[in-house]
Amino acid sequence: MLIVSNGTQVEPILETNYEKIEELNGALRISFNSFLHEKNPGHPLLDFETIIEDEDGHEYVVKDFGGDTISKKATAVHLYFSLADEFKYDIYSGTRTFDDFMSFVLVGTGWTFINEDVGGHQLLQNFGEANPIVLIEKLCAAFNCERQILPGKVLRFTKKIGADNDIQFRYRHNIETLSYSVNTANLKTQIRGYGAEGIDITYTSPLADSPRIGIRVADPIHDEKIESAEEMTTRLAGELPPAPETSIKVKVTTVDGDVGDMVWLIHEDLALEYQTRILSKKTKRDYSNSEVEIGNTQAKSIVDALLNQHATINANDKRYRSKFEQTNDRIDLEVEEIDASIAAIHIRADSITQSVTDLNNNLSSRITQTATEIRSEITAQVTTINNNIQSVRNDVSAVTQTASQIQSTVTSQQTQISGLGTRMSNAESNITQNAYQIQSKVSVTDFTGNNVVSMINQSATTIDIQASKINLIGAVNFLSDITGQLGTIYAGTINGVQINSAKIRISDDIDVGNNIRLGANSYGSKSIRFNSSANIYSTNASNLSISAETFSVPDGDVMLGNPYSNIYLNGNVIGDVAKGHTPGIGIAYSAASNYLYVRINGANVGYIKLN
Repeated sequence: MLIVSNGTQVEPILETNYEKIEELNGALRISFNSFLHEKNPGHPLLDFETIIEDEDGHEYVVKDFGGDTISKKATAVHLYFSLADEFKYDIYSGTRTFDDFMSFVLVGTGWTFINEDVGGHQLLQNFGEANPIVLIEKLCAAFNCERQILPGKVLRFTKKIGADNDIQFRYRHNIETLSYSVNTANLKTQIRGYGAEGIDITYTSPLADSPRIGIRVADPIHDEKIESAEEMTTRLAGELPPAPETSIKVKVTTVDGDVGDMVWLIHEDLALEYQTRILSKKTKRDYSNSEVEIGNTQAKSIVDALLNQHATINANDKRYRSKFEQTNDRIDLEVEEIDASIAAIHIRADSITQSVTDLNNNLSSRITQTATEIRSEITAQVTTINNNIQSVRNDVSAVTQTASQIQSTVTSQQTQISGLGTRMSNAESNITQNAYQIQSKVSVTDFTGNNVVSMINQSATTIDIQASKINLIGAVNFLSDITGQLGTIYAGTINGVQINSAKIRISDDIDVGNNIRLGANSYGSKSIRFNSSANIYSTNASNLSISAETFSVPDGDVMLGNPYSNIYLNGNVIGDVAKGHTPGIGIAYSAASNYLYVRINGANVGYIKLN
């Protein structure tokens, strides 16, 4: 009896014309009819996308549905194939176990799996970007295993599904009719394999001895993981089929055995007697017209239409691929940027080898570490470094090395706790070196959270030094110019200095042992300014002016060197001025007129009226 579930309602359903189809690694579906009847409570619930559960606990989803007011007809596909409606967008490449890949495929789907005997590792490039059904079929092909759907959303994987219970399908015993087909279009009988350490093996199938078949060469196998001739021979034998693709359909009166079981096919009239497998079963309730397909191949079923979603992955469009391989004696990790660079780590019991190769620029670097030695090789300018572990000690250090860059980092951390408080500091130094630049950096973060950094950048033409304080101790010689914003300079005695184009601010007295010259080698206005209102200035090489609100000569004389020099007042000439001791010059006073006369050679030439 079947159970139908439509949302929250669950009822048994009475069916007719029931048929169940099972295929090895393929379909699992049922089809049936239902009629409206008072003793058939599940009939009203039957509809498209409803869930049907059979006697074994398998759940199916109705995908093909039709009917009328009295009857309904449904075909339901196992719930497993609903995984075709999901999609894995991520890429999970590399050399991994079957369990690793299956865990990636089923995460978040609600399905689990059982792995009975599928072991080893396989390298799958660009694995992902497909629905889980497609990915599972890809895994079965890569690991040469088979899948079985179990109740409760469980998948079972094993190298070969089924048992060998010596079951017979025999004409006139439990076989009604028989039909068969043989296909040799893709049959190959010889294959060549290349492995590690120069292994080169050619394997020929026994089928090549048949005069109708002969030698048919398959594409060779290249697998560096194979390290013995015996292992390669086993691999090659598994690549070739033991017999031509054969499919035999028999109508049986009773369906014995399960899909995948080994059975004997005996038909005396056709001279057939050999052991083969059950590939598919079509089972009726009363076994009438039940069919079993046996052989070593299986035709595609209509379930392929449900798997029409597939992922087309072009390896040339992918920029990266990775490899992880683990054996008893080594672990290999590799990441490749296609046609650009390869980074690899090879871990063995006695050594660790790290390498980086730049394919475009023909650069490579390699570090090999053993118990007694660390050896580093960089192929760029052909540099080789050998370090003996007894003479090299790194307390806390990290080294990052590529073909074009060497970077080393040393970090020191210190924590001090006392009864008065907590102090924390973090210091780090870093040196980065490549073909065109060397950079060194020292930084410290103190307990207050302040970050102090000093840095030196050196290129082919420039050296930059950045720090809050730069101390130069000893004789410092500058063989060229110093330019840029120098900031504040603190110094003692500076000897032999010529300062051009500068503004000098001096807050103390200036002692000059010789002359002060303004514009000794240039022309134009020059001045000496007192505060903001008094100036002594010269507009050219021969004139000197004094500008001030008042001008006084306390207790002294104003001496003019030329008898014919002029005195200007507000831009007007007062007159020629002569010194008192100039010959022929005299002054006379007239009390009657209150005039002060100026005489030259005894003659009055001018006067000043006195108040």
